[in-house]
Amino acid sequence: MTAESLILVVNPGSSSRKYALYADGHKRASINFEFVDNKIVSVVDHDGKKYTKTHQDANLDDVSSYILPLFREYDVIANTEQLRGVGVRVVAPSSHFIQDELVTDGIIAELEAVQPKAPLHVTSVLTEIKHLQEYFSGTPVIAISDSAFHATKPDWARYYGFDIDLAKKTDILRYGYHGVSAGSIVRIMSERQILSPKTIICHLGSGSSVTAVAGGKSVDNSMGYTPLEGVVMATRTGDIDVSAALAIKRELNLSDEELEEYLNKKSGLSGVSGSSNDIRQLLASEDKGDQRAKLALDLFVYRIRQTIAQMAASLGGVDSIVFTATVGERSAIIRSRILNGLSFLGFNYDQRLNENTYEPTEPVNLAIGGSKPVWVISTDEAAEIAHRAGEYIKSLK
Repeated sequence: MTAESLILVVNPGSSSRKYALYADGHKRASINFEFVDNKIVSVVDHDGKKYTKTHQDANLDDVSSYILPLFREYDVIANTEQLRGVGVRVVAPSSHFIQDELVTDGIIAELEAVQPKAPLHVTSVLTEIKHLQEYFSGTPVIAISDSAFHATKPDWARYYGFDIDLAKKTDILRYGYHGVSAGSIVRIMSERQILSPKTIICHLGSGSSVTAVAGGKSVDNSMGYTPLEGVVMATRTGDIDVSAALAIKRELNLSDEELEEYLNKKSGLSGVSGSSNDIRQLLASEDKGDQRAKLALDLFVYRIRQTIAQMAASLGGVDSIVFTATVGERSAIIRSRILNGLSFLGFNYDQRLNENTYEPTEPVNLAIGGSKPVWVISTDEAAEIAHRAGEYIKSLK
């Protein structure tokens, strides 16, 4: 194993930190940090075993300082091995972040400049990058854009319906997100020679989006300036009339920041149901006659189905559909509810195969005879980040 082969992948979230170490494109180990009973717990997954440790930190800001000590404690990295680079997933509404970039003082300044526009999405990654630079001094840190895959969208799918000069001046465009996930799916399908000319990718998880792909390139994505736009999500409203959002602000006497937090963190499945954003819990509540849980699920399925049809129109037809991410890979009942309304697009599926498909290690085609392909594919964002970081580092030589 050469020192140059090691890439650290970082996927910062608002309530967790996920790290993975890749060697020559293969995952060697991972560390997840999250709160358990108000304490930060790390779980190291290496060589088929999991190791858990509790930390005394009050928040997640400094947990990256534990990465190397934990990897060395559990024999993931030898003391003589050094990282070749660090790849960090970046979600930021800015034309500066529609491609992968080497993190420099200039990039830090750009993130700080855009932070007030989207504090919920930029703050955690900005904090994480600064700590990574401190703890991995001298190691290249690559900002892996979650919007880069959507840079191929045509202008009519990128602009909003207001003054174009103002849009360019303010950088307010429909950037689209979940591009790392969509890129992973396209790579997997291309390698297995199952990528259709016109494919719709449904990334269904806590955040959800639908992407139209033509010839392996993004044509459109349901998310917009930030990941708030699009379908109803776990805690996000998805599409909402601006006047309705302002009416909520006035009714609840919210500041701009509080309104953004309300639409992002207190809405969606959680807000509609009044009880949970967890699909499993909502299905259980629905079975018990909870009408708000039923409405939340119906709204979720309806908006996804509606957006699939929208993306089919943007493609001028559709040849295959893909379900991925936590809900897309795990929930047979949500897949079936979505697919039950898509026979008009040529999609019909095997119910038993659907029920038996859960986080498949290889792509599974649920389609029955005469149907267009209906794929369930497990996305691998960490591997995609590692690949892109490695390719970028090669370009620096």
